[in-house]
Amino acid sequence: MILHLVGNRPQFIKLAPLYRALQARNYEQCIIHSGQHYDESLSDVFFKELNIPQPYVNLKVGSGSHAEITAGVMLGFEKQLVQIQPEFLILYGDTDTTLAGAVTAAKLNIPIAHVEGGTRTHYRGNPEEYNRIVADHLSDLLFCPDQISLENACSEGLDKKAFLTGDIMYDMFLAADAGQSMDKKNDSGNMILLTWHRQENTGDKDRMLSILKFIDRLEGEIVCPMHPRTRKQLKYFNLWDAALGIDNFRIVEPVGYLEMVALMNKARLIVTDSGGVSKESSFAGAKCVFMLEADIWDDLVKANWILKMNPEDGPSVEKALKFGKNAVRIPKEERPCFYGDGHAADKMVDLMEEYILKQQGD
Repeated sequence: MILHLVGNRPQFIKLAPLYRALQARNYEQCIIHSGQHYDESLSDVFFKELNIPQPYVNLKVGSGSHAEITAGVMLGFEKQLVQIQPEFLILYGDTDTTLAGAVTAAKLNIPIAHVEGGTRTHYRGNPEEYNRIVADHLSDLLFCPDQISLENACSEGLDKKAFLTGDIMYDMFLAADAGQSMDKKNDSGNMILLTWHRQENTGDKDRMLSILKFIDRLEGEIVCPMHPRTRKQLKYFNLWDAALGIDNFRIVEPVGYLEMVALMNKARLIVTDSGGVSKESSFAGAKCVFMLEADIWDDLVKANWILKMNPEDGPSVEKALKFGKNAVRIPKEERPCFYGDGHAADKMVDLMEEYILKQQGD
C-alpha cells in the first residue's frame, strides 16, 4: 500500500501524475487529505478536474496557527498510519501537513518519499523553510526537481538518499497544456496574472498596502484569482475598498488547475508570491515578478526570468515595474528548461521500487 498525504492546491497537482504512474504499475494506493485547505475552491475542485480519487479520509484540521495545524494533523494521521501500515508514505512540498506527516511516520518507522526534496529559500523568516528541512532529513527518498535542489540536499549530508528526478509539476503542466483547445492558448495581449497568499504578504497592513500600490502602477489588465486568506486580510485591514478601486485590477474567485494553466498561457507577465506558480511561469512562457526577496528557483533568477521584489522597497519596486513593462510572452523554443523532461513521476516510481527491493533483500 502506497499512502499519499496532501493538504493544499500544489500538493493535489503534484499527486495526480504520481498517482497515475503508480496506478499503471498496479500499486494499491490511499489518499489522506489533512483538510489544511478546506475551502471547496481550493480542494474538492482539484480532485474532480484532475481525476484523482476522493481521499480515503479528510482529517479536517482547518485553519489555525502553525502549531495548531501541525498538531492536528499529527493526532489524526497517527491513527491512520497505525491502521493502514503503508509500504511507503509520499509527502509533497513544504506545508505544515508535510512536516506533521514526516514526524509522525518517522516515529513509526514508515519509509517516506518527499516530492520536491532539497528546495530551499535559505530564509528562516519563511515558515515553510523549517518544514522543508525537517521533512528532508526524516525522509528515506528525496525527489529533487532540479540540480540546485539536489546540491542543497547533498550539502546537508543527504546525498545518499537524494535523486534528481525533474519536477512533477512539469509533468502535470504538459498534460494539462496538451488537453487544452487552441482558443484557450491564444494570447490576450496585455494581461497580467497575479496570485497573492503568503503569510509574509498578508499578515501586515502596511505590507498589503504596499502591494496594492504596486498593483495600481502596473500597466495592463491584472487578473487575480484571490485566495480566501488574502480576501479576509484585506477586509480585516480595511483595504478591500482600496483593492476594488484599482481600475485595472480584476478580482475573481479562485480557479481550478486547468483554468489556472489557461490563464498562465494567456499572460504576458505573472506576479506572485507562490513558489509553485513562479516556477510554472517558465512552463507557460510568461516572465515573473516574485513578491518576496527570499531565494527562489535560482536558475530562473539567474536567467532573468524571475525578478524578486520587496514591495516595501522603492528601488526594488521601480525595478519590478520596468521589468513588468517590458515583459512579453516567450515562445516555447526560447523558454528556460531546468526541470526535467516531463517524466518525473515514472522516475520516482522506479526509485521507490528500487528502495523496496533493497529493503526486502536486507
